[in-house]
Amino acid sequence: TADAIVNQLDHFELDLGLTYLDDKVIEGFEKLPLYDERYVLLADRKAALDSSLTWEQAARLPLCLLTGKMRNRQVIEAAFRRAGVQPTVILETDSLFSLYAHVSESGLFSVVPHSLLNFFDLKNRVQARPLLPQLTRAIGLIARNQPSLAPITGAVWEIARSLDLQSRFDQALA
Repeated sequence: TADAIVNQLDHFELDLGLTYLDDKVIEGFEKLPLYDERYVLLADRKAALDSSLTWEQAARLPLCLLTGKMRNRQVIEAAFRRAGVQPTVILETDSLFSLYAHVSESGLFSVVPHSLLNFFDLKNRVQARPLLPQLTRAIGLIARNQPSLAPITGAVWEIARSLDLQSRFDQALA
């Protein structure tokens, strides 16, 4: 979880963390933005859906979501609250693979970040549709704010800086 990442960084159990950059609990950490996450509706390939859906429409579908402890789920719940709707959550899981199985095999729907679409079979098993209004969150690396990073940590930081993750993740929606 995002809280566990911060706690482990504070206790020198981690050197880097990948998390939401707009979270107040990461104040005082070095931040490296990597991409802006966008949320989409994930559905079985056979489901008849419009090219995009609203949060209100998604709330009426039988949903399988990650558990409430996960920041991802909290972000999704906040989007439903902003839309003034209560989602129909049929199943909760802490596993992305379980979520994918329930969407592809059980007729449930889910709301996931578009950065996860590379893990799913979008050609044969599932489909993704943008949710409107668009919800984005900045994702990136964080590290303790100190004069210099350990050599391997610094190398990972520099490699991450050179990646174009935004284009890769956005292509999955094309």
